[in-house]
Order: sequence, then C-alpha cells, then structure tokens
Amino acid sequence: MMCESGKQCCKGHWLAWVLVVIGGLNWGLIGLGGFFGSNWNVVGLILGSWPMVEWAVYVLVGLATILMLVGCKCATCSGDIK
Repeated sequence: MMCESGKQCCKGHWLAWVLVVIGGLNWGLIGLGGFFGSNWNVVGLILGSWPMVEWAVYVLVGLATILMLVGCKCATCSGDIK
C-alpha cells in the first residue's frame, strides 16, 4: 500500500487500513442484515462469546479510523527516510 508521500507505508498504517476495511464491511453487513431481519454482525458472530474481545476489536477499528483521518506521521509514511 502506498502512502500520501508516494512511498511504501509503515506496518501500522497498513494495519489501520485493514481494520478500517474490516469495520466498513462489518457495518455494511449490519445494515444489509437489518433490511432482511437478520443479524449479520460478523465480528459479533465470531467473537460474541468473548464480549471483551469483541469490544476491543471495535475500539481498535475506531482508533484505526482516527489514524487514517489524521494520517500517519512516522518517518516511513512521511517520506523522511532516505
């Protein structure tokens, strides 16, 4: 994955991107499931028996979204590494 600087992104930025995609797909499935009268919360279905782990995933997705909105300021993503 490429950063705004046109260089390769750091692992944290890449992980944040993956978590945002997972969160977006999960919310899309929750919405579609609502139209069909079903529970399509994949994170809840997989981790529902461990509610604290499920909540941790939601917190991580939220933090990843903030990182994606603010942008990663590390040397790798900003292009400061030569």
